Amino acid sequence: MLLITKPIIKQWGRFLGATLCFSLTVMASVSAQAISLPELQQQLSHQPIVRGDFEQTRKMEMFNQPLTSQGQFLLAEKQGLLWQQTVPFPVSLILTQDKLSQQVADQPAQVISASENPMVFYFSHVFLSLFKGDTSQLTDQFDMVLTDNAKTSTKANQWQLVLTPKSAPLNAVFKTITINGQDYINNLTLTEIRGDITDITFSNQRAVPAELTAEEQRAFQF
Repeated sequence: MLLITKPIIKQWGRFLGATLCFSLTVMASVSAQAISLPELQQQLSHQPIVRGDFEQTRKMEMFNQPLTSQGQFLLAEKQGLLWQQTVPFPVSLILTQDKLSQQVADQPAQVISASENPMVFYFSHVFLSLFKGDTSQLTDQFDMVLTDNAKTSTKANQWQLVLTPKSAPLNAVFKTITINGQDYINNLTLTEIRGDITDITFSNQRAVPAELTAEEQRAFQF
């Protein structure tokens, strides 16, 4: 059984920063013309539900070979995030506003709350502000640079958003967070201060069906 110890909680903090930054930015649907940062931010809440696949590669200073994983995700504006790893082994992560559930294979789920581990949920609350259209907290936390990659990319409407943390605790973990997208986000790269790099590629993003299935609804009820 995997216990949610302090080292694991610390890793989940980094992971949640990556995942939620992706998950909330994936809501943006880019128009045919160049888009400004305010316009991009205004579009973040247009799709209440987004589903897709992910492939994650994590290069760590302590290992010669990168760690890779694959799976599916579901982001529901009202319920939260469902992150289901299928390769190399099954892991289910469910995040709501105030609770986190982690289940490995058929083992019992481990659940923690915001009151028990506030630092884990600090990351989620920063990025969840995007859902509400409240970018003041994000602006306070990051320097943001949005670039139109139309001239350098073979694909139309490509853009890149680079976030640089301004203050603790984010600047103690991340050097930069780089997001590349088109109609949906396509790639997320987290570069950590200590040299580790997490690269996540997203595919098959879709906003339909627009309602949760009965199974998905049950997943958020814990």
